[in-house]
Amino acid sequence: MALDQVLRARHCLSLDRLEEAEALAREAARDAASAPEALHLLGVALYRRGRLDEAEAALRRALERDADVAAFHHDLGNVLQDRGKHADAVRAYRRALRLQPQLAEAWNDLGTARYARGELEAAVECYQHAVRLRGDHAVAHANLGAVYRKIGLLREARRALQRELLLRAKAALARPFARRGLDLTSPATLAKLGERQLEAGNARHAAAIARRALELAPREPRALRLLSAASLRLGRVDEALEAAQAARANGGADADSALQLARALHRAGRIDEALAAYDEVLQRAPGHADAPAELGGLLIQRRDWARAEAVVRRALQRRPGRPDLHLLLGDARHRQKALDEAEAAYRRALELDAQLIAAQVRLSDVLRDSGRLDEALAAARRAVELDDESPLGHFALAMAQRAKGRMDAALQSFETARARDPERAQTLQQLALALREMDRLEEALAPMRAAARLRPGDARLLSDLGMLLADTMRYDEARECYRRALEIAPDDPDTIQRLGLLVDHLGDAAQGEALLLRAMALAPQDDHVHYNLGLHRLKHGRFAEGWEGYERRRKFDSFIGRFRDMPLPEWDGAPLGGRGVLVMPEQGLGDEIMFGSCVPEVVQRAGHVYLECDAKLEALFRRSFPRSRVVSRQRTLANDWINRLEPRPELQISAGSLALRFRRSLGDFPGTPFLEADAQSVAAWRAKLEKLGPGAKIGLSWRGGVGYTGKTRRSVPLERLLPVLRLPGMQFVNLQYTDVRQEMRELEARHSIRIHHWQEAIDDYDQTAALVCALDGVLTVCTAIVHLSGALGQRALVMVPFGADWRYGGAGERMPWYGSVRLLRQQRVGDWADVLREVSRRLAAGAWQ
Repeated sequence: MALDQVLRARHCLSLDRLEEAEALAREAARDAASAPEALHLLGVALYRRGRLDEAEAALRRALERDADVAAFHHDLGNVLQDRGKHADAVRAYRRALRLQPQLAEAWNDLGTARYARGELEAAVECYQHAVRLRGDHAVAHANLGAVYRKIGLLREARRALQRELLLRAKAALARPFARRGLDLTSPATLAKLGERQLEAGNARHAAAIARRALELAPREPRALRLLSAASLRLGRVDEALEAAQAARANGGADADSALQLARALHRAGRIDEALAAYDEVLQRAPGHADAPAELGGLLIQRRDWARAEAVVRRALQRRPGRPDLHLLLGDARHRQKALDEAEAAYRRALELDAQLIAAQVRLSDVLRDSGRLDEALAAARRAVELDDESPLGHFALAMAQRAKGRMDAALQSFETARARDPERAQTLQQLALALREMDRLEEALAPMRAAARLRPGDARLLSDLGMLLADTMRYDEARECYRRALEIAPDDPDTIQRLGLLVDHLGDAAQGEALLLRAMALAPQDDHVHYNLGLHRLKHGRFAEGWEGYERRRKFDSFIGRFRDMPLPEWDGAPLGGRGVLVMPEQGLGDEIMFGSCVPEVVQRAGHVYLECDAKLEALFRRSFPRSRVVSRQRTLANDWINRLEPRPELQISAGSLALRFRRSLGDFPGTPFLEADAQSVAAWRAKLEKLGPGAKIGLSWRGGVGYTGKTRRSVPLERLLPVLRLPGMQFVNLQYTDVRQEMRELEARHSIRIHHWQEAIDDYDQTAALVCALDGVLTVCTAIVHLSGALGQRALVMVPFGADWRYGGAGERMPWYGSVRLLRQQRVGDWADVLREVSRRLAAGAWQ
């Protein structure tokens, strides 16, 4: 009964019988099931009667009951606009359009609100969008003509107004036929009414109408198709699939029924069947308006980018003015690394529809992937300007800020995106990955777990969760996540290689390599697979093969030199013949030092060598490599400084690539010191150390890396080091480059153990080097101090976690890079007891080597 009253109230509204519509709506509102629609219709009736306060109250009550209906937000926007609340009206229209982007009426009314705020260009874009969606929208044509006239485009204004007059004339001829009575006993009539509600974004009401039609005619294909479409919108996938299959079984052999079945199969995860259904649609109706775009999107999701591109290009031949097809073409080219073509496609989509936020977001993505970070940031800000409540815009802004290293701003934007859409798994995923980059692993786990709960069938999310769990040494949970991910996507190379790295880390080198080789067979062009297999081989002493894989790092977005575009050819290892070489740094201080061992060999072969380095290493490298010209600079993409060098170098090479030339076997590692500390500073530090009194002076570093480089497993808490710190005749000196002063104060307060600290030795790396040389030895975890000590020839004991990274090899005490370094390895995951006992024994005996 209440459903009938709602339908009759809507019919009365269409005939301007406002009092009757109001009465029917008030009566229907007493029924809880129909209350949202009834309150909405009541609000519309009151609005059209000029009772704006009551209308707003009724519409807000409707939204309290169901905030997911685009029409409710749209009509609230109309009321707010008539009340002069234009900013609030814009927000309401935007909410409607996020729910139902194809709602032409909302685009038209958004244009009117933007016009009222003096935003004439934005108004034009909105009106244009409305007429693209509905070419017969006379009011939108009239509004477009008015704003064209306002900005002086008289020819365009005249065309728009002529189009309006033509449409109004056609509408006048059709009006008598539209005023027929409402037949609620006709399944066809009911299906048509339900389809209109689905178009307005009211899926729940559409489903109710479809069920009423099916009570009258249980096998009516149109009603079954409507029920399937509405159920999909409501997330009732099983019901949607059942209804779509019933529509086909009961005579729905048309393209629209096949399309609805394809959509339901897709949402049900039956991808192969969905692809076949889409193919059937295109066989029946090659020029179908929607099927190519949906099929293209599904193929992109399935990573079949070439086929997606072919489908979209064929569709564009028929409909070159469809911005959504250009957007999909951009996505297909983007995934295939054709960044220039992707950018062109995104820009074409925006030329056709300047309000298409998804294209603006993807433009920001491709600009970010191209290394044009300022442009990417500007594009993301444009997306936010288009709709400041859009989670997509804020997400794009977060990704651009993150790429520029503005991590605090990125987190804020991620949180804004999450607030706009708390259940968007991709936002939670990327928020977690950003927190991981910021060394906030425990915080990162919560959003990643939430994302995996939202999409339990998403193999990528499970794999990323496994990676985070491995970072925090939750290895059993990590393996379980990888196992579940591989159940969903058995041939996913990313998950397979992550599992391979974990297995190797836990001590099974053979299985680790087998998994990495399987990943390579599945993705032979994947740079990350080649890189990780290279690291595995380096770890286990297969240097020539390992460096080949290591070279793939240069294809990564994170590679510091990828976007620098140095105006110099790459040195390929051929004889230099007196030519000059620029050696460029990469990664952290430890790697700069480690690869610096190859510099003397470059110097022997080159006419002159420019050695670029981190500013912290400038003084140390100038002294240590006197035949090189050391250039200290910040890590920016600018390279104009190259042109000011005299003589100008002819070739360039990244420091990490030197090992490919000079460290191809174990015998190629000289293991001799190659850095030289300042002699006067060393003497000054020895004098300071002597004032501490008798006993060996041992440098100490107990924390290594950040979260995603193994900080949890590499670090040893100070409290855990107490058996070593209490050794008689030892004085420990801080070499930790992070600020640990509070930690040392707390240790002294609790245990009366003092670790000596000089801040000037921490702030100035040249002084750190001098202090290291003045000490009797160094005790450290796996961190840059290992490389500094070894390069200076200082003896060092290194506390190595089980499954250390490739730099420390897979077994043994020796580190090929440095003859003075000894590695003391965990025998069990996370267990430092044996290591600390051996440290204590060696320090007490003075047995460094």
